[in-house]
Amino acid sequence: MDTEWIRENMETEQIIAAKPAQISVEAEAALPGGLREEARVYYADAAAALSGGELAGNRINVDGRITFHVLYAQGDLAKVNALETTADFSQTLALKEDGGPGAPIRLQPRAQVQHVSAKAFNGRLLLQAIVNLSADAAVNRTLSLIKDVEERPDIQKLTKTVSIQRTVGEGESQALVKEEFELSDVLGVKDTLFASAQAQAEDILGGADGQATVTGTVTIDAFHVSSLPGRPLVYTRHTMPYEQQVLLSGALGTALAAQTAVRDVAVLSQDGENGKIMRAEIQLSTALTAVEDSETTLLQDVFTTQGSAVETRRQQVLLRSGAVNETAAESGRLSLTLPEGSPRMKTALLGFLRPVLIHAERQKDKLSVDGVMDATLIYLTDDSEIPVSVQMEEPFHAAFSTQALPEDHLALSCAQVEPSAVTGDRAEMKYILYLQADGVRRKEAEVLTEAVESPAPDMEKGIILYYLQPGETVWDIAKRYRVPLEEITHLNPGLGADPAPGAAVLTFKR
Repeated sequence: MDTEWIRENMETEQIIAAKPAQISVEAEAALPGGLREEARVYYADAAAALSGGELAGNRINVDGRITFHVLYAQGDLAKVNALETTADFSQTLALKEDGGPGAPIRLQPRAQVQHVSAKAFNGRLLLQAIVNLSADAAVNRTLSLIKDVEERPDIQKLTKTVSIQRTVGEGESQALVKEEFELSDVLGVKDTLFASAQAQAEDILGGADGQATVTGTVTIDAFHVSSLPGRPLVYTRHTMPYEQQVLLSGALGTALAAQTAVRDVAVLSQDGENGKIMRAEIQLSTALTAVEDSETTLLQDVFTTQGSAVETRRQQVLLRSGAVNETAAESGRLSLTLPEGSPRMKTALLGFLRPVLIHAERQKDKLSVDGVMDATLIYLTDDSEIPVSVQMEEPFHAAFSTQALPEDHLALSCAQVEPSAVTGDRAEMKYILYLQADGVRRKEAEVLTEAVESPAPDMEKGIILYYLQPGETVWDIAKRYRVPLEEITHLNPGLGADPAPGAAVLTFKR
C-alpha cells in the first residue's frame, strides 16, 4: 500500500561566521609647530567605525574608518594640545564554511581597537592602531523535508516540537544628536581637548507602519585643559538621552532588538551666559532587527508494524532558537606600580584604560572574563609643571551577570576612569567595565528528508527479551521489531522514559 507523505519547505536561518582577522591601520599627521620644536605624546586613542560589509561568494568585504585622538605637547611641554585625524581601511574576511545557496538577509561586521601607538618624529605624528575584525552573515535557507505522514494503525511516528527564530525585518539609520553642558567654574576649564562616548539602547517602540523609535542614553567622557593650580588637566562626565527613528524593511515580528553605535564625537567649550559650556555633537548609528519566534512539530522518524517496510533518510540540522543582545557593567579597581625609572608622582591627572579580552568562560549564572588592561597614566611630579605619561599593562578579572556565552561576540570597554596617587610610585584607578555581548542560540534537530517503501524482511515471532545497548532508545527497539511503541510501554511499566544502557526490554512480536 502506498503511503501518503506530507512534504513541506521550511524556511530556516543559518549564521555563517567569517574567520576573524587582526589588521594594522596607520596614519600620519603634521604637527602645527616647527620641525625643531620638541614634541611629546602623552596619550593616543582610536575608535573604529564601520561603513558596511558585502557578502561576495565565500568572503565578506569590510570597510571602515579609524579616528585617532592624540594628546601631545610641542615647544611648551606644559601646554597639552589635542589632534584628530582619520584613516580608512578595507579588509576581506574568509568565511569559516561555504555559504552555499541562499539569500543573505543580514551582514554584521564588527571592529574593535586592541592597541594604539603614537610617535612624534620630525614635526609629524606617526600613528598605528591594531584592530580586530570579525563578521557574520545570516542566510535564509529553504529546507525540504517530510512534515507528516497519513494516520494509519500500522504507522508509528516520532515527532518533536522545536522553537525556531528567524529574522523577518531589519533597518538602520544615522542621526546627529546635539547637547550643551554647563561646566562648573570650580574646574577652571580653559579648553576642551577631546571626548569619547558610549550609547546604550534602552527601549524600542514599534509601529504598524514599520517605523520604530529607539530611545536610550549617551554617556560622554570629556577631557579639558584647566587653569587650576597644580591641575592642568581635568575630566568630566555627562549623559544625554537620544531618540532615533528607524524604518524597518520587512515585518515587525514578535521581538525587536536594537544596537546603537557611536560613529563620531565632536566637542567644543566656549563662554556662555552663566559660565563655561561644552557643546557636544554625537553621530549615532542604530541597527534594528525584527525576529519571529515560532514553534513547529518535526517528523523525526517513522516505521510500519506490518506490510511494507519504510527506509528513511534523516538529517541533523542547526536551527536558530534565540538570540542575546546585552550590555552589562561591573565596577573595578586597578592598582599600578610605576615603571622603574619613572619620576615620582605627586598628582594623578588623567587615566585611560583599554581592556583586551584573553579568556571567557561560563560559571553558573555569570560570565567570567580575564584579560589585560592597557593603562595610560598622566601625572605631575613635585618639581615640574610638565606632565609625565607612563603606559603599563596589568591583568584583570571580572564576572558579569549576563546570559552571554563565551562563544558570543564579546566587546569590552572602560569608562569613568578615576586615577589617584597612593604613593610616589603607586597609583590606583577606579573604573566601570562594560561588556557588550551579541550572538545567536542554535539547537540541533533531526528532520526526515526521504522515505522509501520496500519489501519487509522476515521478523522473529514471539516473546523477545532485549538489553539496551549504549545510545539506543525504546523507539529503536520498537522500530527494530516493528511493534507499536505503546505495546512496549504496556509490557514494561517500570522502564521509564529514558532507560539506561543494559536495561531489559520485553517485546512481543505477533
